[in-house]
This record gives sequence, structure tokens and C-alpha cells, in this order.
Amino acid sequence: MRTTIVTSVALVFLWVAYALSPFFAVYSLLRVVQDREVAGLSERVDFPALRKSLTAQIVRTYLTITGKIGQTGSIVEQFAVAAGSSLAEPMVAKLVSPEALLELLQNGGPSNVFAENAPSVPGLSSEALGSWWRVYANSELGIARFFLDVPVDKPRNESFRLQFCLKGWTWKLCGVELPELLQVRLAQQLLNLR
Repeated sequence: MRTTIVTSVALVFLWVAYALSPFFAVYSLLRVVQDREVAGLSERVDFPALRKSLTAQIVRTYLTITGKIGQTGSIVEQFAVAAGSSLAEPMVAKLVSPEALLELLQNGGPSNVFAENAPSVPGLSSEALGSWWRVYANSELGIARFFLDVPVDKPRNESFRLQFCLKGWTWKLCGVELPELLQVRLAQQLLNLR
């Protein structure tokens, strides 16, 4: 009986630690962004996964704007995905550099990516997170995945959706779903590059 109780308490403790750990990662990332620590950012971000996430969003929006997304499996769509990806790579490389990523997370958009008229979207800040309760209410915890909408008081199409992945024993930022406004603006820049 004693072994069962000890095991149950240990399992509850492990579950609580797991459930709280991504929130500590969010606030750790917030501190790094506010202090503009490039070295600290590198420790908290999975850059290859983030690059893949952003490229997929920009290409998907690009294909929607050009009307090529509905042709699933067609040679036209395959060609459009390849062309969109090759066009998006230099833009995403700029967006995912540590300095530009800090600016994206802090100000809602890096100025070195947009040719002109950079959209104004709130970034990651103490005000954008609000209270612990609001952060919890706008988050989603899964197995080795954690999602958080920032700012917590904005509708989904006006906020970033941060994705954290559990790598080893550390939560790292592995994806950022951009607000619709930024996705469209970046896809329009791809259209101008064609």
C-alpha cells in the first residue's frame, strides 16, 4: 500500500512539473526578448524547425493569393510550392536571424524584411502576456508540444501562436504562426520578387 501511495505522489509531482515547465520557458523567452540577448535566444530556439514553420506559412499564403493552392497533387501546385519555397528562403533566412527574430518577437515584425509599410502587430511583452491565468487560458499543452497565443487579449488572426517543443529536457521555440496580416504582407513581397 505504501509503495502505491509513494508512486502515485511521484507521478502527480512529475505531471505538475511537466505541466508548469512550458510556462517557465515562455517567461524565460520573454526575459531574453526584453533584454535583447542574442546568446540567450539561441539557447531557447530551435532555428531549423522555426525556419521550416515560417517557410510553410509564407508559401501556403503565397499559393492562396496566387490561386494555386486548390490544385492538390497537380503538377502546377507542386511547381508552385517549389517556386514559392525557393522565393521564400532568402526572406525566411532574414526573418530567422537572431537579431531579426528578436525584433519580430519584440515589435511584431523585423524592419529588415519588409521593403516598406511594415505592418504593426504587438509582439511578446509583459503586457501582451498579462497575468498567469490569462497565459494559461490562451495556451494548449500536448505531448512534447505547447502552444500559446500572444497577445492574449487579441483574436487569433491578430496574434502570434508560439509553438514550443520539448527537446531533451528543455522547451524550445520551434514554431511561430504569424498573424494573418504578416503572412499576407510577406506573401505579397514574394509576388513582387517573381
